[in-house]
Amino acid sequence: MLPKIPSLRTGFALGALFLAFSSAHAAEEKIASPDGRVVVIVDDNDGLRYRVTLDGQPVLAPSRMGLDFAGGFSLGRVASIKGAERSSHDGTWENPFGHRRIERDRYQELRLKVQERADAPAQLVVIVRAYDEGVAFRYEIPVQPGLEDYVVVQERTEFVFPDDLTCWAGDYSDCAESQYPEKRLTQLGTDVARPHVLPLVVRLPHGFAAIAESDLLDWAGMFVTAAGPGADGKPRPGARATLPTRKDGRGLVAGRDHRQSPWRVIQLAREAKDLVATDFIATLATPSQIADTSWIKPGISAWDSWWTGFNPTQPGYTGLRSRGDTRSHKEYIDFAAEMGFDYQLIDWYWYEPMNSPKADLTKPAAHVDLPGLVAYARERNVRLLLWLDSHDVERQGFDKVFAQAKAWGFVGVKIDFMNNDSQETVRWYVDCLAAAARYELLVNLHGAYKPTGLARTWPNYITQEGVLGNEYSKIRADACTTLHTITLPFTRGLLGPMDFTPGGFLNRTAADFKINAPAEVIGTRARQLAETVVYFSPLLVLCDSPTNYRGQPGVEFFRGLPTVWDESIALSAEFAEHVVIARRSGDRWYLAAMNGDAPVTLRVPASFLGSGNWELRAFADTPESGEQPEKIAETRRTVSASDTLELTLAPAGGYAAVLTKR
Repeated sequence: MLPKIPSLRTGFALGALFLAFSSAHAAEEKIASPDGRVVVIVDDNDGLRYRVTLDGQPVLAPSRMGLDFAGGFSLGRVASIKGAERSSHDGTWENPFGHRRIERDRYQELRLKVQERADAPAQLVVIVRAYDEGVAFRYEIPVQPGLEDYVVVQERTEFVFPDDLTCWAGDYSDCAESQYPEKRLTQLGTDVARPHVLPLVVRLPHGFAAIAESDLLDWAGMFVTAAGPGADGKPRPGARATLPTRKDGRGLVAGRDHRQSPWRVIQLAREAKDLVATDFIATLATPSQIADTSWIKPGISAWDSWWTGFNPTQPGYTGLRSRGDTRSHKEYIDFAAEMGFDYQLIDWYWYEPMNSPKADLTKPAAHVDLPGLVAYARERNVRLLLWLDSHDVERQGFDKVFAQAKAWGFVGVKIDFMNNDSQETVRWYVDCLAAAARYELLVNLHGAYKPTGLARTWPNYITQEGVLGNEYSKIRADACTTLHTITLPFTRGLLGPMDFTPGGFLNRTAADFKINAPAEVIGTRARQLAETVVYFSPLLVLCDSPTNYRGQPGVEFFRGLPTVWDESIALSAEFAEHVVIARRSGDRWYLAAMNGDAPVTLRVPASFLGSGNWELRAFADTPESGEQPEKIAETRRTVSASDTLELTLAPAGGYAAVLTKR
């Protein structure tokens, strides 16, 4: 039962009364980041609102906060701040599956008690944190009379900027397979049925702001749409939170008793490189729910013949219907063993029919000998991952499916086609990862919503899609363009792991590229190598086939390549133009660079290296790579921290190197 709502006439009278009261007695609370350079101010003048500054300059103008409930009731619309508590935290957390081993977790926190309307004094708690890296806030609905059961129909949350700034907003996709085209804030879409996918990245006069969310566990995932008109009827430059509908159509977020929303995040960066290789979203998430993670092993995986689209022993299955069989899977297992890869992935069509009440995930199809393949791989020290359709998993149940996969000898599963981030789907993710952890199975979710820090909470969530990745190189000619792939490190990449599946070796210029079997990719071979370091994924699935890899220049870069890091440093970047990153694993450094369509020469100080001399083994574009993208030069030389490295990248080019202490 919701609190009593007055009649329309009484409501207008009360609204006018409370607006007058708020204007005369508005409260304002302020909190600053530990370094004092990020400031958040929350006030109750004309409802609950907040604003943000960075280095004394405005980031967000006054923006609404609060929740709207079924029945026309709101928390935040006509609100008063009734109390404030402050606290601080300075600690670290260990992340064996991230950009760096030790992450700093330092913030100032403001906890606000908010009351809505005197005749129905419902309460809301707003928790605000100010980090040196940005701002996060969340809503907490306390246990209170009249709100034992409720349905949130929309958030009031806004992100309004002072000016009509340049931004990059994800095109609508029900599984976050989006490009992030450049536009102005006032050009954001208004259709709540086709909202923008996070993150929304905004170029500030003095840096960047990225709108995102974290700790999504029992809520609907957040999208954004245009902020809507102001009092003058003109479009406001900004966005508002938009939640997807529930599968059963009963509203957006159904709750009972105490509940916390996910964090609403404004990540801040003074330079484009500060957006790259961050774990801010993970730092805000619930810590690991798995006590012993020793069985969770990051590494490289060979795929199967689906991506390349060519399997001579299954000639009747091409394009999106391409599939592996026992023969081809053994070919990929052999290649994984030759290269020292940890895994090989058996993708779809190992059982039939898929996504059907008749599907039986305990019975492989005749063309795939699963038990035999597990034994074959085990003899070669390769572990196998198994693809599953989420609809079939849901019909048969986690325990039945996961117990069978474990009994066969698989160490992980790739589950596909959720294509939704309703509250039910979000809960399904948590239940899936918890069940998989009971069987010590890794999970790679495809057809998935964008990362929200869940891989910290359930580290067996070894990677995920939620990205327009290399699979689109066999689907759409306008998908994995040079602009898209150089924009990703600054947009989707800042959220968390992405299973982009880099590593295509049929390299083509944009003019020569076509949808083909075997599949091709746009850009140079050195670029495909660089993507394996720039794009973060603890499970790195390489897309191409043994036929296209064996004996090819550049393939040796994959041998021994780490997929998680002790340290990561973005050395140079211009948004959607170029990025240079150095990552350390143990006593080895990896250096990678990517650019856009314009050739570029970058001078990079090697000061990130430790003392002494280092052997630099580089895989770089050649003068011919712009026209012949498969051309790549491998060189070796000795360098030290006092050197400056000159990286010359062709159009749609790249650079990848490993540095080993001599």
